[in-house]
Amino acid sequence: MRTLLSPLSPAARFLARHGGVVTLALFAAVGALVLDDYGVSADEGWQRSVGIASFNYILGDEDALIEEHHNRFYGVAFELPLIAIERALGLENSRAIYLSRHITTHVFFLVGGFFAWLLTYRLFGSRLVALLAMLLFLLHPRIYAHSFFNTKDLPFLSMFMIALYLTHRAFRRDSVWAFALCGAGVGLLVNIRIMGVTLFPAVLGMLALDAFFAVKREAPGGIKRALVNAGAFIAAFAAALYAAWPLLWSEPLGVVDALATLSQHPAHIPTLFRGEIVHWPNLPWDYIPTWALITTPPVALALAALGMAYLARLCAARWRDMFDNSTARFGLLAAACLILPVAAAISLNSNLYNGWRQMYFLYAPLCVLAAFGLRWLTALPKPRLRAAAFALAAVGIALTVAEMVRLHPYQNEYFSPLVNKSGIADRYEMDYWHVSYREAFETLAKMEPNGRVAVTEPIDHARILRNIGILPEDDRGRFFIAPEFPSFLVVEGDVGDAAVWTREVYGAPIVSLIDARAETAAAFRSAYATATASAPAASGGGFDIYRDGDTLTYVKENCGEEDTRVRFSLRVLPADQAERESFNFDFPRYGAILDGKCVIIRDLPDYPISHIITGQRTDEEGALWSAGIISDGFHERYRRALASLSSSPVASGGGFDIYREGDTLTYVKEGCGEEDTRGRFALSVYPVDRNDLPQSARDAGLEHEPLNFDFAEYGAVFDGKCAVIRDLPDYPISHIETGQWTEGEGGLWSARIHFDGFHERYRRALASLSGDPAIRADFDVYLQDGALIYVKSPCAEGDTRGRFALSV
Repeated sequence: MRTLLSPLSPAARFLARHGGVVTLALFAAVGALVLDDYGVSADEGWQRSVGIASFNYILGDEDALIEEHHNRFYGVAFELPLIAIERALGLENSRAIYLSRHITTHVFFLVGGFFAWLLTYRLFGSRLVALLAMLLFLLHPRIYAHSFFNTKDLPFLSMFMIALYLTHRAFRRDSVWAFALCGAGVGLLVNIRIMGVTLFPAVLGMLALDAFFAVKREAPGGIKRALVNAGAFIAAFAAALYAAWPLLWSEPLGVVDALATLSQHPAHIPTLFRGEIVHWPNLPWDYIPTWALITTPPVALALAALGMAYLARLCAARWRDMFDNSTARFGLLAAACLILPVAAAISLNSNLYNGWRQMYFLYAPLCVLAAFGLRWLTALPKPRLRAAAFALAAVGIALTVAEMVRLHPYQNEYFSPLVNKSGIADRYEMDYWHVSYREAFETLAKMEPNGRVAVTEPIDHARILRNIGILPEDDRGRFFIAPEFPSFLVVEGDVGDAAVWTREVYGAPIVSLIDARAETAAAFRSAYATATASAPAASGGGFDIYRDGDTLTYVKENCGEEDTRVRFSLRVLPADQAERESFNFDFPRYGAILDGKCVIIRDLPDYPISHIITGQRTDEEGALWSAGIISDGFHERYRRALASLSSSPVASGGGFDIYREGDTLTYVKEGCGEEDTRGRFALSVYPVDRNDLPQSARDAGLEHEPLNFDFAEYGAVFDGKCAVIRDLPDYPISHIETGQWTEGEGGLWSARIHFDGFHERYRRALASLSGDPAIRADFDVYLQDGALIYVKSPCAEGDTRGRFALSV
């Protein structure tokens, strides 16, 4: 028998010696295989934006940091490497960016698992205990799934395990460099999540204990060594904290503000807990303990409880070990790291939501305590008892693995086998980050393999965008959001028979697809029938535009594909003359093709509207067509204006007579054609005093205020007449230049209107002329008081058209 087994002995010895590394390699291989199965979490986008802001700040953009939002208080020790990787690899498309973030986060999670092995091996000298402790760390189903898409809570968990190892190493080696390394680790921990600051006083407290007992034992140099170690720890802590957190470069005390802000996080996010919707500040006291207990594998909880009992036994047997630099003291540190944050969260009524993800770091000390429990099992007196105990632990781990495989890739929905799963979605929150939306879109891509697909989501379009972003490029480009008239809806939870596809976990639907094409088509047919029953309010580009209350319906009877590709523009001017609103929209989002007809439905704002300007445009050609829709109140003003015209026009051009009534110009053309409404009107207002100009005009070095406008914006057509009413600024005006122009032909016509102040200046200038002109030509030119005065008498209309040249 021994002969048969001898060939396996080297392999067995290798696995016994290097089981941790082999296991880690297997996890890495599995992670590479399943990496592309996970969706994108709700926080990844803004978490990345915080990292980008800090990265750009480092590169010299002083305005990059977020100034007012609480997000700026999140540390970026993990985000900065993610952004650096993204920039170094030149990643630009969303899929590559998200996958790079997911793989980096998962690798760091595996690093945390390695340090779990390293720490427990250093504590107990048992490779078996270390291996099982590492497996417990890596095989928490919810945490495993989060290790791909949670770039803040999971890095904090891994860094917490690393910091615990560095703390143990520092006290074991008792050297300046070990404590400096520990300080740097704790500094990065606090940078990732501010609650890591709890480990800072714990280390200093244990150093104070060492100094105290050194004095009692009259150990030479004990106090000095403790002080030097404390100094190295504090200095390295501050260096790491500040070096990796650009916010603190300009706000050195920002860490205090971060602690104050994030301890009472300002977000109010409702969450389902025990069948009720709860949210801060009215969370039940047992919110975190309950979530942790019902979502953690029983094997980990049982071993941690055993470890607490074993630790209590050690402390009772040798109570002095609680104060010495011992394994028992480190066990008490782990117990404190597990219990005190929960107690603090309860006593401070901290703002918590989304299960217990903000407290996932507690799983690091829990695994350390579970290792204490495993260590106790190795001390059982009978071999068979030891074998049975470890077999039970192995079975517990195996059952967890089986459940993770069954749930894949939704291990983040895991509930303990001790929890009744019937109606679980009615009692506890599921898929709060909507990572399941990725599979919904992958399924929809297979259901609709060709063409563009209009989709929407009833609550938050960001859920759609981020999970479309990780799809392959061919599919990613086919989906677009159509909030009003989608082809498919992506909906969380149970929608009954309306769903054409549903993903269930524990029998509870977490995401569904609804085919909305029939409903959308019916809405367009109804809108078409309603609109065409009346006369159009305007027309342009082959589209008739109908207005029914707060809805515009565009109809083109013979619709071509080119009509659906060009972007539509919409400007709405309120009746109270407030600032206009501009909307640009695409045909696919708001339009449909019905029997060869193009039909578009666009809702308007619900305030009183003066008039509407709409049309189509391209980036290359600009406006293709435009049309205006005038409200009744707007028409009435024009009728009154035309009826009140009593004086002669003050200027004319291009067939328009221009009248001035106080601070209002009225342009009138009797025989008005469509071409008169297309050209853009130029209007430049020159003040008597340049200081009356708006600051923007003065900053640009202008002598006038440019008020150019479109006919559709300020004009109307009555009985063949074109009428335009344009209000002027209320400051004293010297003169006005106006006219029409097009991008293709340039100026079509121009006219000038002089105000009284303008003429008076010229009269004074002519009256003050003395001496001979400096230049005698068609115009006599005088130089007087730093000004040139050109005079011609008599003067003909042809003299006013030529352009004057002046070089100084």
